[in-house]
Amino acid sequence: MNAMIRREYLAPMAITIVLAAAAGTCGAADVDYERDVKPILRAKCYACHGGLKQEGSLRVDTAVSAVTGGDSGEAIVPGDPDASLLWERISTEDESYRMPIEGSPLDEEQLAIVKAWIEQGAKGPADEQPEADPRDHWAFQLPVRSPVPATSDPEWIRNPIDAFIAAQHEQRGLTHAPEASPEILLRRVHLDLVGLPPTREQLTAFRQDDSQTAYENAVDRLLDSEQYGQRWARHWMDVWRYSDWYGRRMVPDVWNSAPQVWRWRDWIVNSLNNDKGYDRMIVEMLAADEVDPGNDESVVATAYLARNWFALNPNEWMRDNVEYTAKSFLGLTFNCAHCHDHKYDPIAQDEYFALRAFFEPIGMRQDRVPGEPDPGLFQPYEYSVLRKIQRLGLVRVYDESPDAPTWFYTGGDERNRVEDRGSIEPRVPEAIGGRDVVIEPIELPPEAYYPGLRPAIQAQERNEHSAALATAEAALEAARQAAEDALTPLREQFAAAQNAYDAAAAASGSEGALQGRQSLQLDATEGRRILHNPLSGLTAVEDGATLRFQMKILADAHANFQLVRDVNQALTAGFVAFENGKIISYQPGGYDQFNAGTYDFEGGQDRFEVVLLFEPSTDRCLLSVKSLSDDALLVDKVPVALNGWNPRKNAAQPITFDARTGSKVAFDVLTWTPAGADAPEVSFDFESEAYVDGNDVLGVDEWSTSSYSVAPATSRVSKLLDGSVPSDAVLALQIAQNAVAAQELSVQAAEANVEAAQRKLDSLEARIAADRARYGIDEGIDAAAAARTAVESERKANHAAAAATLLAKQHALAQAKALPATDAERAKKIETAQTEVNTASSAEETARNALAAIEEDATYTPLSPVYASTSTGRRKALAEWIASPANPLTARVAVNHIWMRHFHSPLVASVFDFGNNGADPTHPQLLDWLAVELMESGWSMKHLHRLIVTSAAYRQSSSAAAISDAGGEPSIAENLRIDPDNHFLWRMNVGRMESEVVRDSILWCAGNLDLTLGGQELENSEALTTTRRSLYYSTHPEAGGKSELGMLFDAADAAECYRRTRSVIPQQALALTNSELIHKQSAELAARFWAGLSADEQSDPSAFVTAAFETILSRPPSDAETELCSRFLQEQTELLAGEGTAEPAAAARTSLVRSLFSHNDFLAIR
Repeated sequence: MNAMIRREYLAPMAITIVLAAAAGTCGAADVDYERDVKPILRAKCYACHGGLKQEGSLRVDTAVSAVTGGDSGEAIVPGDPDASLLWERISTEDESYRMPIEGSPLDEEQLAIVKAWIEQGAKGPADEQPEADPRDHWAFQLPVRSPVPATSDPEWIRNPIDAFIAAQHEQRGLTHAPEASPEILLRRVHLDLVGLPPTREQLTAFRQDDSQTAYENAVDRLLDSEQYGQRWARHWMDVWRYSDWYGRRMVPDVWNSAPQVWRWRDWIVNSLNNDKGYDRMIVEMLAADEVDPGNDESVVATAYLARNWFALNPNEWMRDNVEYTAKSFLGLTFNCAHCHDHKYDPIAQDEYFALRAFFEPIGMRQDRVPGEPDPGLFQPYEYSVLRKIQRLGLVRVYDESPDAPTWFYTGGDERNRVEDRGSIEPRVPEAIGGRDVVIEPIELPPEAYYPGLRPAIQAQERNEHSAALATAEAALEAARQAAEDALTPLREQFAAAQNAYDAAAAASGSEGALQGRQSLQLDATEGRRILHNPLSGLTAVEDGATLRFQMKILADAHANFQLVRDVNQALTAGFVAFENGKIISYQPGGYDQFNAGTYDFEGGQDRFEVVLLFEPSTDRCLLSVKSLSDDALLVDKVPVALNGWNPRKNAAQPITFDARTGSKVAFDVLTWTPAGADAPEVSFDFESEAYVDGNDVLGVDEWSTSSYSVAPATSRVSKLLDGSVPSDAVLALQIAQNAVAAQELSVQAAEANVEAAQRKLDSLEARIAADRARYGIDEGIDAAAAARTAVESERKANHAAAAATLLAKQHALAQAKALPATDAERAKKIETAQTEVNTASSAEETARNALAAIEEDATYTPLSPVYASTSTGRRKALAEWIASPANPLTARVAVNHIWMRHFHSPLVASVFDFGNNGADPTHPQLLDWLAVELMESGWSMKHLHRLIVTSAAYRQSSSAAAISDAGGEPSIAENLRIDPDNHFLWRMNVGRMESEVVRDSILWCAGNLDLTLGGQELENSEALTTTRRSLYYSTHPEAGGKSELGMLFDAADAAECYRRTRSVIPQQALALTNSELIHKQSAELAARFWAGLSADEQSDPSAFVTAAFETILSRPPSDAETELCSRFLQEQTELLAGEGTAEPAAAARTSLVRSLFSHNDFLAIR
């Protein structure tokens, strides 16, 4: 309580001190309500206590209502500030009690003014009117085509625009300027419509055309030119905030916009050249994916929204969408309702969030463009992960999260979410027609949400896969030829090494292979080694078939041979194991193990022949095991389990050799012989050149390992089972054998690549067929069967690719092992290559297992990402409302932008704020007439351009002196007195070239401007050394986002630029005299002029001067200018010659050209 009392006493003391300090600023006798008080109340109080709202029934928009007060009683006691509630509320230091609640409080000077006014009696004008209802604001009423005014000078009127202008002239006593000269007029309309001055030839032809339609014909020619779209695209890119990607360009790291956004720029150019309606352009920028789904030429327009994307904060993206959609198309500052109700316009804070709700579901996506590789999914933001510059494809938006809530939050901070209010539904303010917006969900065509279904994408995939196959086939032929050329000498070297090895082996008494020269050896002294083989050559498992192999136990622990039941689940159908003297298998009909026999390893029984006689009809085998060491029959046709094993019916059922920890075993001569056959159908003897002594067998003849293998166990080809041979002989043989193997593996790898390429093409066709069945394109096709075929085909392709990779890695390993022993890097290269072989082998096993066991619900890979099949329809509804003739703002805003860029001054000065706080139009009836004209012409901007530039108002001279020349000297002074700023267009305004037009015009005059349409943006660092139109160079809000000329000549701020600034600084003149661009182009232009003159003309400097003036300034020189420039050429030539300059006359001519580029008549649009 005491603290509160102290505060109540301290607050008046503080205010007294404040007022005393401010006394010198505004004495009590100086306070004037209209001049001093009302502006404060309007700025600080009207938002809640004016025409828009009357919180607590209080209005302060008149002195009377401010005194009267509201629900809390009298607000002001005239003459007594301390007794006035209003003064109490604005002067207190208690922020929770002080008014205004939001925004900054009144400062010291403002408080002093209000207190002095109350002390003086709080008086105001007796006839003061309250603030009008903001809902009745002119811009919120539908535009109406007013009758064209009658004027007293009908001969001046060329179209209705002039009648409205003339009516203002007559009303204000203004005299219009005469028409500009033909040269000025042609240059003006050229720069306005195409951004380039007329050529000398065009200027001459125009001056010589005496027809009544010469000017109109020139206008039509310009509007039909592709350069029109380039010129006006740059204007609209200002308004629509076009920006190439930025965020952290120096890293680089894409935080804002997208690297493919240039396709939107090209869409703008093309749309303008095709005279696409302004309404349709709005609809496509906001919702092309909903109104024209599947049409890439349209959906690129949604990069208007993608440009606002911000990686670090999706709320910022939403805020920008709301703010700049409203400013660009509606001329409303919706952003002012982000933190509180709009202070001037009938836009409540929840209506701000309701507008945001139209955009809430959107996400970013990038689609493939025919002729380019697939860009893949749009990369989302991840903390600490750089976002790469993705140039492929097109970027666009789509409804990614249809159910995304739009939360109301306070204080402009998304963390202050008011969840009790629930999600805000999309709508627009009723004050501007929002009640008519109807939202309906949209079912998208399959090609829109699944781009891979598009014929162009499928055709490109076919072409790419076919090309890859052709490339693989050509590589195979080359590999075969290379191997053929190399193998003969390599085999001779191998034979010599083999002979040397055999001699060394014989001398050492070492035991060789089980049979032939080589055997397969599994060494699991440590770890475990498992090998699989699918027996691909096996045609059938029938009664009487025989599988046999030889083996030698080098270290007895546990080694087995398996008939695999499911390789993916590591399940066994049947097996024969040798484990510490026991021969183990499964009893027929199940998985019960039993001892089928024994062996005496210590007694010398270490080498065996194993035979399985198959009886699939009874689901069993007859097992026989013979000891080759002593010719003893250890197991004689003992029945063992088969358990349904059949690799031809189930690809997940290969055979397996398995050496477990502590064992070391060799295998050889594994064969499969059908019943009654004279020769094996499948045979492995490990003797071919592909099997290299000391090398692993992985990848050779489809041998593969298992994920259950444990390092460091190995499976290698070996010539020796025990004993030793001198190491130099072994190494020499291995090097020679690997050299041969490398050549053979190169061919095998190339063959595998052909197989993989063909499989990929087959998979593609299968997936396309499945897609066409699934989406109903091909009727009568079993979609489920087609999908199953596609899955199988794709897995075959994956396995073929993995097998090809494995062979390629084995080829690299063989190359490393074929290096000479003297190579210091040999061991390291072998180790690296072996690691890559191991990785590739695991990948091959994974792919093989996936092929062997296809799940029931398995799916194939689509040709592109598949997105949601429906869209909310929110943005379509919003866009169609914005672009509707029933919207009072859109056409007016568009007309204002177009008018401003022709007359260099808008009809409504606040180009992005048509609300209550904005400027009133200078010509309201003309603005509305043009808005209706735009809409009724099909929103044709070319129609509006033609109407404007053919008007007498546009064709006026920009020089006040022209009125004097026409005999109107008194009128000049009167015009300047009445309308010094030419608001009412009694003459044409003088404009200035934008930075882009300056650069383009220099290049154009020199004959070097590249007029090519479209393409990825170029960097600004290239702008002075390359010749594309300036439209095609990068623009963004970061450093480097403007060219050197752009920085000097006020290029657009890519963050927001509804109206260009226009500065005059010394550096501009320096750039037009000393830059690399101006020097190079001036020299080339001067040389071209000179070369185009006859010998007689070259003897007369005036011919050169005239050519330069007419090309650069679009007009002939005056007599005085001709004389001055001729004298300059002569004197400059003599000066440069005296200084020893090479070709002084040419240098002088270049100097003259360069000086004309700095002439005000070059930079000005008169």
